[in-house]
Amino acid sequence: MMISKEISTVYPSNRWLLALATVLLVVCSFHYPSSGIAAPTHYSASSLQSQQGRYFKWTAPPGWRVSESNAGVTLTSPDGIYSASLATILRSRGTRTPQAFLQWVFTHTPSYRNARILSLRNLPSERQPFRVWQFIEAKVSYTDNGLPVTSLYKVGVANYSGLNDAIIVGYRAANANFQQSQSFMPQIAKSIVLTNAAEANGNNTLLQPKNRPLDNSQQIKSWEKKERIEAETQHQRQNTIMDRVDLYDPNTGETLNASSQNTKYYWRKPGTNEVVGNDSGYPPAPGYTQLQAPPPPH
Repeated sequence: MMISKEISTVYPSNRWLLALATVLLVVCSFHYPSSGIAAPTHYSASSLQSQQGRYFKWTAPPGWRVSESNAGVTLTSPDGIYSASLATILRSRGTRTPQAFLQWVFTHTPSYRNARILSLRNLPSERQPFRVWQFIEAKVSYTDNGLPVTSLYKVGVANYSGLNDAIIVGYRAANANFQQSQSFMPQIAKSIVLTNAAEANGNNTLLQPKNRPLDNSQQIKSWEKKERIEAETQHQRQNTIMDRVDLYDPNTGETLNASSQNTKYYWRKPGTNEVVGNDSGYPPAPGYTQLQAPPPPH
């Protein structure tokens, strides 16, 4: 259903999110013409070239300007008429909805004025380990440094353990060029993918936009991979403190956590989770299964 309403400030800023405004200034660093726009260059999907940044990779026409941070990337045509971007925030305090995050972005970006939601619809949720992502698609009109534009965004939020992660991805174009933009801008926005999860942070930092239901599963998977690595590091640290070890049963595929016993070999007693260690390399009794180091995580 079509919605036409002013975007108002409904998500109050807090200290944990103030750094977002600093990165948003990068989005506003391009000066777009407010009048007398020259005829834009005509782009097509075939003109796109793959590029790799420090944290992200993307496809865009040659000569487009790039602004990248560890939280996202903005791609802008030389004439400023077209722009695609992705922004992420990880582990912000509290809970919120995709609508609240969208409104926060528009009320805290200095170059955005007179924003109106033209349409908004819910998208299917995506269940990931330890959380569920909720998504919306929003078509928004506004002025960007005086240039009247129309945009299409996919906005996602995952709430967990008193924290939340958020993503906004998509594109915008000058009003007169929005229809044309739909032939190539969705592909540009969809191409933005996180490739350096080890260095990317995303805490309290942002960038921006999106097309119709873009598939950002690779982006979310990158976050999940990073968090699995962090969880594994914490688990190993706990094992060291508690003098314990993880052991893999090749017969059942189970991973057991047991006292290290300061031995070289570990055996599982038949029908139980009892682990016995020795240095001889021989089973304590018939039927014991020799345990191994767990396989590396995928």
